[in-house]
Amino acid sequence: MSAGERFDVAVIGAGLAGLTAARELGLRGRRVVLLEGRDRLGGRAWFSSFAGTEVEMGGGFVHRIQPFIWAELARYGLDVADGSVEFERTFFRHDDGFQEADATAFAGFLSSIDRLFDDARDLIPDPLSFPDHEASWEADLRSLRERIDALDVSPDERDRIDALGSGLSSAGNREVGYLGMAKAYALAGFDAEGLLDANGRWTIVKGTRALVDAIAGDVDGDVRVSTVVRTIAQTDAGVAIATDRGEMAAAAAIVAVPLNTLGDILFDPPLSPIKREAAERGSVGRGVKVWARLRPGYPTTFAAAPDRFPLTFAETQVGSGDEADVVLAFGPSADRLPHADEAGVARAIEDMLPGASVEAVGGHDWTHDPFSKGTWAAYAPGTWLRWAPELGRAEGRIVFAGSDIAPGWGSYMDGAIETGFLAADEIEGLLS
Repeated sequence: MSAGERFDVAVIGAGLAGLTAARELGLRGRRVVLLEGRDRLGGRAWFSSFAGTEVEMGGGFVHRIQPFIWAELARYGLDVADGSVEFERTFFRHDDGFQEADATAFAGFLSSIDRLFDDARDLIPDPLSFPDHEASWEADLRSLRERIDALDVSPDERDRIDALGSGLSSAGNREVGYLGMAKAYALAGFDAEGLLDANGRWTIVKGTRALVDAIAGDVDGDVRVSTVVRTIAQTDAGVAIATDRGEMAAAAAIVAVPLNTLGDILFDPPLSPIKREAAERGSVGRGVKVWARLRPGYPTTFAAAPDRFPLTFAETQVGSGDEADVVLAFGPSADRLPHADEAGVARAIEDMLPGASVEAVGGHDWTHDPFSKGTWAAYAPGTWLRWAPELGRAEGRIVFAGSDIAPGWGSYMDGAIETGFLAADEIEGLLS
């Protein structure tokens, strides 16, 4: 790679946002280079193998109410599967042990979710954009923990809502702002059951790999993996990009990296003060997503626990036979439950699933992955409305994209694709 290489557009980050932007610009005849630090494409959408089964290491759930990803699935003829299961057993973990629930308890849980977010329609009248009025700014200052603690429900029911909040944010409820979680509820049609469906029911039949490969196959440009961008300098005429493999120039750039890695790129001139503040503090979504294989014969089971436990959700996935021998689980802190501590992860899962015996654990440590430094974006109280719109604002010839800053389905794969389209349009307007 020589300093003399020139492109119309350099796209930094080959997750779904960067792939979409690169595809769209290539289709418009722009000379594009797509730069990715990892040795693979897809970013936090990664379909891989564990214990002889292919699983989603990162984002995996989709829904027909997510307009951008649903259009992409239709575009490439990719089918979805309904992963809803009539669980044989459902457990809620409390400090003094387990409570086994029935259908009545689940109906009460749905009702409590609706009560938790009963002001969402007023706070977020248009779920596909950032709210901007006094009540929403005030609500953004409150933590999800404050909102949960104010609910007039039993301690057991509060623990269940606590589990939901932590599971949605990949963080402790005290760390995350309430308004961002209310946005997820609003996007799901202001409906508790819709919220659960959007976050855990529908998957792509051939995995997110099929979508990543399909978009990548339509990228008419120079795609380079294992290429880490170090600096981006811009003038009125264009941008100069230095990577660990050399330098290049472009008329404009799209930066489509996770918020928690934005500070690893040196910008000249520096980014705006709010962008620098956001890059320094980052998203609080630094939880864990783990997979485990159980000794065969365990019944299909769902379990939830409040965020004072190392895992807040665990559910069996149907294996190759009729046994539910694979478990998917989420927790609020990768520091409290490190992926590398396989024995600790196994104990945490067995503590969630009475009578289960874990034979193997796996997954990917997104929080300590240098190219993500977190799971999905969750914003601390007082930061979402302050940061996210500004993070999406272009600076000169540099445009920004990524699920973390999407005005619609932020922190979802749909939001990543949305920002890829928005960034491509913005670049096209800049270059035309």
